[in-house]
Amino acid sequence: MRGKFLVMLMTSSLLARAQAAEFVDRIGLVDKLLVVAGSIIVLLVTVYCIKCFLKPGERQDRHIKRRILKDDGEDRP
Repeated sequence: MRGKFLVMLMTSSLLARAQAAEFVDRIGLVDKLLVVAGSIIVLLVTVYCIKCFLKPGERQDRHIKRRILKDDGEDRP
């Protein structure tokens, strides 16, 4: 019984490795370009979000943030 289990385990391990190697061979230039482009987009969005979080830049007196925080009881533009 133990011998059959070991044979099954080794066979499944070899098949899994063969399938993984087959998948690795199928990665082409287009796949790599998509991953690089997606990574660049994610990096740019992350940097821009951190920049806006640290230094928002709403300096105008008529900005919506100031109208909400002022809270005179009525909204006047």
